[in-house]
Amino acid sequence: MSAITQTERPPAFRRERPAAAKANAVLRRLNRPVVAILAVGLIAGYLRFMHLGYPDRTVFDEYYYPKSACILLGYDDETCRIRSADERFWRENEWDTGAFVHPPLGKYMIGLGELAFGVDPFGWRVGAAVTGTLTVMLLAGIAQLLWASSIWTFAAGLLLATESLNFVQSRTGILDIFVAFWIVLGCLLLLLDKRSIERRTAEASAAAEVDGDGGTPRRRRLPAPLWRPWRFAAGAAFGAGVATKWSGLMGIFAAVALSFGWEVVRRKRFGIKSPLLSTLTAEGFGLVLAYLLLPFAVYVASYTGWFFHFGFDLGRWAELQGSMAKFHADLPLVNEEGQPSHGYLSTPLQWILLRRPVFYYGVYGDGFRQVIYSHGNPAIFWGSILAIPYCAYAWWRSRDWRAGYILVAIAGLYLPWFLVSRPQFLFYATPITPFFVLACVYAIRDLSEMRIAGSRSRPFLPVAVGFVALSVILFVWFWPVMTGAPITDAAFKLRYWFTTWV
Repeated sequence: MSAITQTERPPAFRRERPAAAKANAVLRRLNRPVVAILAVGLIAGYLRFMHLGYPDRTVFDEYYYPKSACILLGYDDETCRIRSADERFWRENEWDTGAFVHPPLGKYMIGLGELAFGVDPFGWRVGAAVTGTLTVMLLAGIAQLLWASSIWTFAAGLLLATESLNFVQSRTGILDIFVAFWIVLGCLLLLLDKRSIERRTAEASAAAEVDGDGGTPRRRRLPAPLWRPWRFAAGAAFGAGVATKWSGLMGIFAAVALSFGWEVVRRKRFGIKSPLLSTLTAEGFGLVLAYLLLPFAVYVASYTGWFFHFGFDLGRWAELQGSMAKFHADLPLVNEEGQPSHGYLSTPLQWILLRRPVFYYGVYGDGFRQVIYSHGNPAIFWGSILAIPYCAYAWWRSRDWRAGYILVAIAGLYLPWFLVSRPQFLFYATPITPFFVLACVYAIRDLSEMRIAGSRSRPFLPVAVGFVALSVILFVWFWPVMTGAPITDAAFKLRYWFTTWV
């Protein structure tokens, strides 16, 4: 063979890529937002659907809501397990159980599972499991919009996927996980609205720099459209939260504060002399339309089935709303003996401290037990005690709108509870936990990027990684008391750290 036609063996570095290069190539392919969101969705879904039909009986307030959903589906008393005279009374007079004191949307979401899989524990929990999984993915989407980093998108989603309170509520056929879903969806849509209007503002500024006649500056005009699709979609989502449970109103409080504040800042940066007054006059009607009228329309629409059943009687419907309000207003904090009206009551201040979890289910034997407690992940809840003030500091120090977004969302969802006089429970904090997660991610992200002067090293990165690892480890540690798995009395004692946890 001649030298011209002879094929030379390629150099080793061209013939075969080093293992490290291959690994880096794989990591680059995986380091994408959609991969991170799908990954946390798979993790959350696997955890929430594992043995979802266990326990094979009602757990805590599942005594009410699955029956309500069954009634809304039109099934008979036997299928819906309507057995007592009281239950038959409520069905006849309210087309519901005693749970008529909450709006119907969450019950319909439970009913979809019963319609698809039957009126059994899996059927009445599957809607919560799907919704809880989607909530994790939505929160990961929010993290991507905030930080544009697949790593922190995955970290936020993983933390919520393994947040204990969100996990238990996602495996229980009651309403709070549905409220959380609609609020997180609404807050995601708020970010999309912010991005959309800021893009339009930047385009208007660029177009006004020069006109087509000799480069004469053109007068800038701030975009202030009434029709803002993302804002209206957010209003509809928050309205759906209220149509699930009245506590969804707190999502609207947060949305109004965020939207109004962002508009004031947008006008100030655009150079408008009176940004506050301009926001009130130019955005007032749009805000009322998006966050008052549209949510009210969604709320009324959630009663469509009720109107079909009782007729379009607005007077009777108004009386129903009054009865609901009276029920909540009259709930006593103490009974006739002066004792707490429920053994697992807690105040909003105690929620973040995890002072009082709620007992959902228990079976006891000789030296073992199977229990379910609705409880928060200590890493997330106690970590938020530090992370929330840090967000406030970062907002004040650098005017980082992302810190403000997280802080205002937590304030809007949390602080109004301090004004509520009705009995309260830890699981009412379910819609707040996604934003606790975001506060923690904000703090550990900053911590991971801190550098010592004159050095490229990041000495606190292991602390940030350790926090995520600790949260997951605690989730695994408390797994038996969140799922009703058999556990010895000795092992159970290792999992209640304070006397108020029992």
